[in-house]
Amino acid sequence: MNPLLLKTTQDSPAASWQDRLYALTSKPAASTHAPMKPSVVYEASTPAPDPTYGGAATATVNPSSDDALAALMARNSASSQPAGLFAGLGQALLGRFATDGANFVSDAPGTGSADASISLGIRTASGATVKLSLSGTQSGLSVSLTSDRTLTDSEKQAVAGLARAFQDAVDGLGKQPPTLSLDGLMSADPSVLTSVDLNASIATAPGVHESIALHTGSDSRSLKVDGAGGSIALGLDMSNPATWGNRAQRDASVASYLDQIDAAARRGHADASLVSLFKDGFSQLNSNYPPSPTAASTRGTVRDLSGNDHAMLTGLADFDMSISQASRASNPRQGAELDTFNYDASQSTTLSGRNASDRRITQSQASHLTASFHTSPWPDTPLNLTDKIGSQNYNYTKIDDSAHASTNIAYAKGKLIAASVSHDASQDTHVLKYMVGQLIDDSDTPSHQKSTRDLLPLLAGDARHPGSAADQANSANALHAYSKLLMDPSDVTSHA
Repeated sequence: MNPLLLKTTQDSPAASWQDRLYALTSKPAASTHAPMKPSVVYEASTPAPDPTYGGAATATVNPSSDDALAALMARNSASSQPAGLFAGLGQALLGRFATDGANFVSDAPGTGSADASISLGIRTASGATVKLSLSGTQSGLSVSLTSDRTLTDSEKQAVAGLARAFQDAVDGLGKQPPTLSLDGLMSADPSVLTSVDLNASIATAPGVHESIALHTGSDSRSLKVDGAGGSIALGLDMSNPATWGNRAQRDASVASYLDQIDAAARRGHADASLVSLFKDGFSQLNSNYPPSPTAASTRGTVRDLSGNDHAMLTGLADFDMSISQASRASNPRQGAELDTFNYDASQSTTLSGRNASDRRITQSQASHLTASFHTSPWPDTPLNLTDKIGSQNYNYTKIDDSAHASTNIAYAKGKLIAASVSHDASQDTHVLKYMVGQLIDDSDTPSHQKSTRDLLPLLAGDARHPGSAADQANSANALHAYSKLLMDPSDVTSHA
């Protein structure tokens, strides 16, 4: 008989497996009250080993077994922080699929004050759906792991393979404030797991929640974060892998965009923690790209890109991203003067033509920054705006910047006939200066530059003198540098 199926009644002295497990994992207490125990509903549990062949002291414990999970929940349920409440649970639950993939539903009463929920949805290529949820409230801890059908062995292994990545995500979201550790979830094999969805709601203060929604699939990736400090949104179009560059190109382009985000944040006086979250999200969504199509699968088509074609593009999947900081009225006497920060950027790539010999590649990038903020008129005096007229000495600055870049490549009858990159950047800085509440200066400083660089002469020189492998790599890096989006008009002038 399976000892997990034993039940305790008032008339029977037999102890349930929960009682025995709790007694083993709990320290002795002076109280005479019975301890609170987790209640477990399970399906298709693996039978416990015959005690004839080994005792509890020598048996190897499976961390994904019902007993181990119940013990883990009993330990975690008293935690007042999501990090402690969910510690180890995500990994242990998904780890069940390494063996039998049995469903598991459990509640553990607790006395903690954590307020958080995290769920994971996995869709397999055969159409099966795996759902996992972790939830913590003042009344305790609840977990659920279900699959709507039996998985194949390869699906079980793929699901179990995400266990560590999911726990990393859970651990990051459990921190105060929450952080993103999502790149491991991008490594799911799209031929076995067609989509992974993570959703979380974490209390960052009483009555204040931060929500996170991640989707990764064969055709798209997206991340949305909403909280008291503002919101971020990122979306990647993964349906055009022929335009992706190699890892070095992608890393260089991600680094370039992170630098631009930093520059925009400094110029717009953005909240550092929100910007850090935004940068982490962009970096992690652009990690672990699936394999690019083989040369044989694209040969002769408009998707048959050369090494120089790739060098002139960013190498990234097309994307849209935005960050919007929660507006704040920091001047008690001027409620209409809001501190704001909004930044967005995008990329789109099109391949057109009849075949590899007659085709065109166009890649466009754009960004837009608007911001407003208060600063002290004196570098050595901190800003201290109050409802007193004597405190009303400040500068109120409004920023409005735009940038565009376009790369155009064209072939006719197999010959490269056009290769160029265009940049256009504008900045506008509007500063209102106040002394004792009186406007003493109103200045507006616009700046605009644009340029177009013909890359054909550079490519023609490379064709005549290909040089060594190192020379070719340096040439590819030089071409790739022209793909950068430039936000500062002065950079456009020097880049031409």
